Amino acid sequence: MQVVIVGGGEIGALLAAALHRTHGVIVIDQDPEREAAFASLDVQFVRGNGTDPDDLRTAQVERARAFIACTASDDVNVLACLAAKGLGAKLTLAFVTRQRYVDAFKRDGAFESVGLLIDRVLWPQRILAHQIADIVRAPRAVDSARFANGRITLLEFLLEPHDPFRGENLSSLALPQGVLAVGAIKGEDFIIPTGATVFEAGDRVVFMGTTERMRELQRRFAPHKRSPRVVIVGGGNVGFMVAQQLMTDRANITIIEEDPERCEKLAQLLPRALVLKGDGTDLELLEQERAEDADVMVAVTDDDAKNLLVSLMSKQLGIPKVITRVGRTRNRRLFTRVGIDAPLTPRAAAVQEVINWLQVDEVEHLATIEDRAEVMEVTFPEGSLGGRVRDLGTPEAMLIGAIERDGRVMVPGGDTVVQPGDHLYLVTTPDKVDEVEEWLDERRAKTPVP
Repeated sequence: MQVVIVGGGEIGALLAAALHRTHGVIVIDQDPEREAAFASLDVQFVRGNGTDPDDLRTAQVERARAFIACTASDDVNVLACLAAKGLGAKLTLAFVTRQRYVDAFKRDGAFESVGLLIDRVLWPQRILAHQIADIVRAPRAVDSARFANGRITLLEFLLEPHDPFRGENLSSLALPQGVLAVGAIKGEDFIIPTGATVFEAGDRVVFMGTTERMRELQRRFAPHKRSPRVVIVGGGNVGFMVAQQLMTDRANITIIEEDPERCEKLAQLLPRALVLKGDGTDLELLEQERAEDADVMVAVTDDDAKNLLVSLMSKQLGIPKVITRVGRTRNRRLFTRVGIDAPLTPRAAAVQEVINWLQVDEVEHLATIEDRAEVMEVTFPEGSLGGRVRDLGTPEAMLIGAIERDGRVMVPGGDTVVQPGDHLYLVTTPDKVDEVEEWLDERRAKTPVP
């Protein structure tokens, strides 16, 4: 498959790195200094303008199976996709930062009626806002995701000294039925738990199970549920969308924003929220508004340094959960090391959305776990020989967390029988994805005897 990417920034570089080994990748960017970022990749770099038909022809856009525009400009991305579509690109995807483009290019939207088509419009900030709201809704959880149309839930907890499920072998723990411990981060290492694994305070443990049973797990960590008090620093698109979603849960929302015009607009759009004009790094303001009484601090300005400072101050104030936007993917590990509960990167999540949209391999990559592991969905090969989970010869660094069959979801044990056509939700590490695909090929080769 040939893929043309307009924009050699971080998103373009992440996409090229994910695709170049198995697909032809051409990157278009006007900045000659960005070419160096692709020197170690098998990528063709075209110095040019992604909206210029001549430069698009130089990049052989007419042969592209997929055309992705991910510059910092919405207008450039939209115009580039429209031009590429007109020149023959099969599929087009534009990154945007505004709702109006999402609405304009949706099915039966304003532009479709006049023949202007973009196959996919991706708004990373909205993906991030949904992710933050889900984490806020799960008390004590530092990460959250849902699969199978919401019927499977994944939650990550940072274990504290008083928490359950500590100090004993996993095989002897009384986890709720329908819940599995599918991963753990101990120090810098991600492990797939075995029956002999022992969880301790400071470990970040990942559980997966049916959504109904995971509610019982949540009650083990946070037995008393009430409307949370949430402080949001940064009233831009992400802060607004997070507040908007949480207001439906009757959360008590305080938004701190420096721009007076933005504050006025937020106060009009969110009449039940308390909107304060100020600097979220102002300790006196935080103390005056009793931020230490908050259940969750959400730092979502456009400045990584400011978000980090807000987060560190929040931890000093004793706020139980701190969720932080990290603009640059490479900064995420730093935020984790200094104790930030949930550092989230919208760009990394958006790149994963693109990879799934392209269907570049036999698995669907659903979510990442702190850049150390990932959740994937695979279909157990039709026509292959099924069997008990314990007998399937799965790779050592892989665990089947859930199975979906005929609309039903189950959490497997060793004696659960996997059948051809089952949808398996797997947890593994990024370096073992190839082994998962090889395992699927092996199972495909093992056909039942007539």
